[in-house]
Amino acid sequence: MSRRLGFCAAAIMMLSLNIPPLVAAESHGFTVDLSLSPKAATKLSALSEGIVVAAFFSGLPTPAARRKADGEGHIFLGNEEITVESTERLVQVTGKAIPRSRLDWVRNRRVEVLVNVYSARRKGPDNLLDCSIFEGYVAAAAQAPVKIACKLIGEE
Repeated sequence: MSRRLGFCAAAIMMLSLNIPPLVAAESHGFTVDLSLSPKAATKLSALSEGIVVAAFFSGLPTPAARRKADGEGHIFLGNEEITVESTERLVQVTGKAIPRSRLDWVRNRRVEVLVNVYSARRKGPDNLLDCSIFEGYVAAAAQAPVKIACKLIGEE
């Protein structure tokens, strides 16, 4: 009982001092929804070839962090690559590759992401897939699965 009273007293004290409550850690995760043309699905399955979902995170710099920006004017925040079997359709990108210390360098902490998808190259040196991309804010990507459509390179 005294523990509960102690917690309540601490909460009241925080409110009276205008200390903001603890907020959940920022999440930069989202889901990618893969679709393959029938020809691509057949070829990847026959080769036991995997698929790589690559997410590249960045953001526009704050005025104080402009000198830390790359040649494109962005703060690079890292990348995440997830390899799945060709039968997988929903792929979870965690966003855990982003160094939290660099978020302070990004204007309004608004993280952008570029998502590329390609074959895992288990059976040869060349990518087999021609896939759409996603480029936008992580907050938008988190609203609904990001749809990426793939076909074989050269497929009509």
